[in-house]
Amino acid sequence: MPKDDEDFVGRDNLFHRRVSDVRNKVGLNINEAEALDLIRNPGKPNIFSQPQVQHEDLTEEEIDRRAFFDQDTPTFNFRYMLRSLRRELTRARRYKRALSVCVVVIDGYADIFYQYGVLARESVVNSAAETLIRACRADVDMVGRYGEDRFLLILPETPIEGAGILAERIRAKFQDQSVMAQWNRIKLSASIGICQFPDAQGLEEIIAQAEIAAEIVMAKGGNGVCVDILAEST
Repeated sequence: MPKDDEDFVGRDNLFHRRVSDVRNKVGLNINEAEALDLIRNPGKPNIFSQPQVQHEDLTEEEIDRRAFFDQDTPTFNFRYMLRSLRRELTRARRYKRALSVCVVVIDGYADIFYQYGVLARESVVNSAAETLIRACRADVDMVGRYGEDRFLLILPETPIEGAGILAERIRAKFQDQSVMAQWNRIKLSASIGICQFPDAQGLEEIIAQAEIAAEIVMAKGGNGVCVDILAEST
């Protein structure tokens, strides 16, 4: 195996192991893995660089939407979030600036799908996305879809204390809202994990540690915030 491939496999396995320690399964789905591969190897052929079989006449707005935004929510897509996080990590490292990352997980997401169906699940996800967007600073913070049941927040110029305050505000907003589905009122709550630079240094590490922190909250029943397990362990 070429050395570049060995390095990629090693880094990818490291990410998966850190997340799976808590989740007990692979931490990334195929779309997330492809996005990470694209960020690490921008010149490598991948599904995003293959020519489209169908030729579509897209408006400029539609092209921008597909390039930057999640297909189902008004948030950025995972690929764009990774690029942005890499850029913010470089800036934070170079200029010694604060940077925090949050992973926000919708509690009971699988149960919502099984009990109420696809439409209810979509309503819950969009409601969660809108709550996060309203809670964050529109001109600074970034909100992106990280997985089926979770979102990633990039908080530039935000130390861990500020991220904790924001996370608690988000948790309270989730707890106070509900979504109607098939004449049923679905109560929402969120498990939120936070990690900051420089407690975690790399792209994969800061995401993995924030997700592990969120999984710790979920293991305790959800509806809570876990702030930077790396800082607590030092």
